[in-house]
Parts: sequence; structure tokens; C-alpha cells
Amino acid sequence: MVFVTDFGLGDGYAAELHAAAGSASPGVRCIDGSHLVPPGEVLTAAYLCKRMARAFGPRNVVCVVVDPGVGGERMAVAVECDGVLGVAPDTGLLSYLWMESHQRRAVRVVASPAASPTFHGRDVFAPLAARLAAGMPIAECGEAVPTPTLRGDLIPVLTDDGAATRVVAIDHFGNCVTGLRREDAGGREVAGLRWASGSTTLAVRTYEQIPGDLAVLWNSGGHLELAARGRSAAELAGLHVGEAVEARLA
Repeated sequence: MVFVTDFGLGDGYAAELHAAAGSASPGVRCIDGSHLVPPGEVLTAAYLCKRMARAFGPRNVVCVVVDPGVGGERMAVAVECDGVLGVAPDTGLLSYLWMESHQRRAVRVVASPAASPTFHGRDVFAPLAARLAAGMPIAECGEAVPTPTLRGDLIPVLTDDGAATRVVAIDHFGNCVTGLRREDAGGREVAGLRWASGSTTLAVRTYEQIPGDLAVLWNSGGHLELAARGRSAAELAGLHVGEAVEARLA
């Protein structure tokens, strides 16, 4: 099972997830996909969830916990998507995983009254993910629901000459990952990217081909990315997660 959270590495919360998973299913193998999602950033967590699901494949569990509404009205959900299992607060964290799968089902999870109202990651999601990783059927996790909550702003809006989308993640290098995927472009070539304070018409295949300015390319996850060679594209462009951008397609 793989964790994706915004818990950071300095407070011990991530370690408590491992402890809770091990208590629920001794011997379960836990991998830290990332604990450095920006606090509360659902778009980035949804993107990383998809990447972890693709990397580890069927029969693995992705446990995504970015949960500013913990203890409130939001539901908890578990899904099975093309053989990959996911558990998360039902706030759109499983959007990409769900939307890009063909065979899928979802169940609503009810938290135990004994669970801490401020730490469902430890008391609800990590133990559930561990039990699923050990072979528990998803049908035993709760009542079936038609779909988890989906974030519509993850899907680009296509126009005659482009696509309106958002920055969904900024990686360690400062590359700005957008919500535009190869399949969204429908075979059209990318001719550039515009945002509120700037634009670029440079499109390349590799980071090495960037001549020293901002350029766009398809990243290894199949998303259009704004990048700079040896520098942070986010800093150069003044972009943040959630900001609107528009890709030009030819």
C-alpha cells in the first residue's frame, strides 16, 4: 500500500500511519509515495494518487489523506478502479483514478465512533487500506455508492484553438503540471501556453531542449507541463496550484 498525504515529515504523523497499518494487518508493506503535498491541496493529491496507482498497478492500495475537513460532514470512500484500490476522504482526491478507469466501484465508509475526530488518517484510512491490502473485499468496507465526489476543475475545457485548464501540481523542480492530458488534445500539437501574467510559444520534447526560457512539454505522466531548464518554472511564471492557464493547440 502507498501513502499520499500532506502530513509532512517533521511531526511524526506519517510514522503513525505506518503504525496503524501494521496493527491492522501485521506484515503489510507500506510505501511513502509522498507526505509533502501542500497542506489541503486536493488537486495535487489527486494527480499524485493517479501516478502512484499507475506505478504500482492492480492489487495495490493507494491511501490518500489530505483532509482539512476531518471530523466534519465530508464522507469517507473506498474505490476499486481497474484492480487498483483507493481510500480517501470523499473530497475529490480519487477523481483522476476514478475518471481514467473502466471497471470501477465505490463504497461509502463510516468511521468508527472511537476514531479521533482530528486524525482519521491514522484511525480510519490507514487501517482500512491495510486490511484491503491484506485481501479484504471492498464490498465489506461499506455501502455501495454510484461514484465518489469528483473535481470537475481537473478536466480541461476544449475550445477551437486550445484548452482551458489549471495548474494541478508543482513538483520539486518547480515544473508546473497542468490538467491537460495527451488524450484531451486529441492528436493536436501543442503550440504554447498562456497564463494571467505571461505566455510561451516554445514546445519541446525534453528538458534538455529548453533554450533557457519557459517551454511546454508532455511529462512522464502524460500531462502538459510548463518547465524551465535548471530553474523553477513556477517562480519564473509566478504560478501556483489552482491557477488558470490556457494551452494553444494546432
